Amino acid sequence: MRNIVKAALVLLTAALLMGMGSLGGAPEGEVPKTDENLKVQLTDRTGVRIELTRFSMNGKVFLEGKRGAGEMNVFFHDLNEIGFGPASGDTVQADLLLKSGRRLQLNVRESAVFYGDTGEGTYQISAHDISRILIH
Repeated sequence: MRNIVKAALVLLTAALLMGMGSLGGAPEGEVPKTDENLKVQLTDRTGVRIELTRFSMNGKVFLEGKRGAGEMNVFFHDLNEIGFGPASGDTVQADLLLKSGRRLQLNVRESAVFYGDTGEGTYQISAHDISRILIH
């Protein structure tokens, strides 16, 4: 009987530990792989500026958000700058300056995570902590 209990505990522990690997997001210490190597200068809400390569939003090379009642995606390579306003509910207003000179506003999920490589290590930050992004 004790052997059955021990075996059950070992199997339960193994199942729990294996399940922890799929909690979501990119693995810690790794920048998501993308088709483009986007270079940006990101300024957080404390005023710290950081240069990043391999930049992405949730591992994607476009900004996704709501415009009115619809969803909209804008590729980072089509943007010059993104300014983030204060959070309102579960979104942050993003003011986009496109390379064409046009301006757009999107509401981005405040929990959206942006990733990049600093050259010294992996960087990640949530949308609600960002003030401005300049795309090079």
